Amino acid sequence: MQNVLLRLREVQPSLSSTERQIAQFILDNPDETTTLTIRELARRSFSSPSSVVRICRVIGFQGYKELRHALTLELATLGENGSHREKDITPQDSLQEIVEKVTHKNIQSLLDTQRLLLLDELEQCVELIANARTVLLFGIGSSLCVAKDTYLKFLRLDKPCVVNEDSHSQLLQARNATAQDVGIVFSYSGQTMEMIQCIKEMKAGGAPVIAVTRYYPSEVAQLADHVLYVAANESLFRNGAMSSRLSQLNVMDILYTAYASRNHEDTMRRLTKTHIYKPGDPEVLTQP
Repeated sequence: MQNVLLRLREVQPSLSSTERQIAQFILDNPDETTTLTIRELARRSFSSPSSVVRICRVIGFQGYKELRHALTLELATLGENGSHREKDITPQDSLQEIVEKVTHKNIQSLLDTQRLLLLDELEQCVELIANARTVLLFGIGSSLCVAKDTYLKFLRLDKPCVVNEDSHSQLLQARNATAQDVGIVFSYSGQTMEMIQCIKEMKAGGAPVIAVTRYYPSEVAQLADHVLYVAANESLFRNGAMSSRLSQLNVMDILYTAYASRNHEDTMRRLTKTHIYKPGDPEVLTQP
């Protein structure tokens, strides 16, 4: 399924005012859109047929006919869930409402990210990591937290990986990358200048790059060799990454598990060997 509504929600902030009008009309009236011709949609959204075609191409369709067909299938498959509306947090919300809205937002973000993941792209990323000499991890702010978590995961499996705390060290790390390495860059916005510079340096050295970023026409996505998209229309009320962080962590959990499952017996031996037992843990027999 090609997820028309999800793609529109994710790219909407980057669109022109006319394109946003078209996107908003489709999001508000998905069922009606499936019955409209391109000229009717243009008239209802106060735009032009050429603008409709342009937004179709922005989200990966050749034209309006292809988008309308995909939207029809999406609504038939997802029903009401296909056109869910986000409820933003307001200063008037009670504590119970905050609990419910934040939890719902996080769950929806994970489900949307699942729908954005392409299995072929994921498989190629697993293959790159398996064949790489070293996995180089990049991110700043909350994305650095995801990079550190990824580092700990692969460390358990004895896969050589590197993560540096500051952007200058990450830049040096990128400049030392070769075709034998693979870089994984975390940037929800896709516009972080430090990450863009690191990608350019890695590509200059011949290293393949995997980007974990939002579904959005960003420079990070354009520069990377492979992109694992995450979904998270962050609340305007937030003061730090919330759903985006969980989406990125979820994608890396999936990538790590797929990598680990390639050689199950070796994975289990390494996990047993690297487990750090704590007082009160039951004794576990290790393999000789």
